Amino acid sequence: MQDLYQSMCYCTNLRRSAHAISAFYDERLKASGITASQYYLLINLSRMGSANITHWATCVGLDRSTMARNIKPLEAQMLLERTSGRGKTYKLSDKGFETLKVAVPLWEDAQTDIERFLGDRDAEAILRIGQNLQYLK
Repeated sequence: MQDLYQSMCYCTNLRRSAHAISAFYDERLKASGITASQYYLLINLSRMGSANITHWATCVGLDRSTMARNIKPLEAQMLLERTSGRGKTYKLSDKGFETLKVAVPLWEDAQTDIERFLGDRDAEAILRIGQNLQYLK
């Protein structure tokens, strides 16, 4: 692997980190048939029970148009079902629940490995800093 330029730019370092950790989780979740981004959407919908696109997007921090684009592959994989409700309302399908049964332990193992790699102090710092940066305007 080529050595990366050591940037002092917060944006550059966060983008590189986001790419690396997304690739790590995508690889770890591969056996479930979903990506880390899809896992995030499905696990949140499972907690909500059902939701329309606007509410679901708000809860996961996406704009509505991005959410609509991200839902299409989940529908194509038949991981979602439309339900009655205001707007386009979704819930997990049986296949969606089965997919999460496979994905959750894979995600938990990935979490444990990240914590081992970083150590408790840095793992906690990632969560704290990440939570703060979500509110940057």
